[in-house]
Amino acid sequence: MTTAGLRYFSVYQGYGGSEGHKGEYANVIAQFAEDIANGDSPEVYGDGHQTRDFTHVDDIVRATILAADHEIQGIYNVGTGEQHSFRRVVELINAELGTDVQPTFVENPLDVYVHDTLADYSKFQEATGWEPEIDLETGIKRVCSEYVE
Repeated sequence: MTTAGLRYFSVYQGYGGSEGHKGEYANVIAQFAEDIANGDSPEVYGDGHQTRDFTHVDDIVRATILAADHEIQGIYNVGTGEQHSFRRVVELINAELGTDVQPTFVENPLDVYVHDTLADYSKFQEATGWEPEIDLETGIKRVCSEYVE
């Protein structure tokens, strides 16, 4: 049996609206967009300089299909290879929605917290030819589309 493990980095949806059904487990992009669209200040742990490699779900789906088609084996990272701070995410959402809602910075209540993530997807790219296609700005535009009149 051929098996592969794909390590997805900070996956977010991108066709408008929140991930409300996920509650506190929704990606921060969806949470922040919902808050800002409603005029609420998104809550950010620490100073907002923590980063994530935000990866659009469409890129994840393409990667998963390619992994199956190529019958690869092993463990592979799937991400964009780019880091964006939470502050930057708030900035991009505000720009897309035409708002100026500032985040509320709070002390991080978690004992264990990953401050930064960044995928090196080169091994997966070599095995399948995959590259991410949706940059963060385009993805946030899709997330915010439900809120833009």
